[in-house]
Amino acid sequence: MKISEIVSKYHCTVYTESIYNPDKEINFGFCADLMSDALMIMNTVRQENILKNTILITGLATNQSIRTAEMLDVQVVILVRGKIPANQVIELASESNIILIGTDHTMFNFSGELYQEGIRGITSKK
Repeated sequence: MKISEIVSKYHCTVYTESIYNPDKEINFGFCADLMSDALMIMNTVRQENILKNTILITGLATNQSIRTAEMLDVQVVILVRGKIPANQVIELASESNIILIGTDHTMFNFSGELYQEGIRGITSKK
């Protein structure tokens, strides 16, 4: 699914317009408000470069979410529950080449909607 389809269908706000790539394909996603949980994703990825087509869905509208995405090579962060990032978070996302968008949807509902669209969670190595 293209990120532009997500933005349009779910009435998302794009905070990093200068680096926004509407044709970016999204195939996978994961949710975390604790960035230590998000970092555990590195231990479960089966395919190399899978995180480049993955979104991090979070309610954490701070620099931590951007730094975590950077460490994971995740290029898109979606803020849920109507969270609005501070200007410094938007600037860091732009500098880090991480697309930052937001939605009013809850994490649970938004994840379920994306799952119905064919976006899958990252499965464990087990």
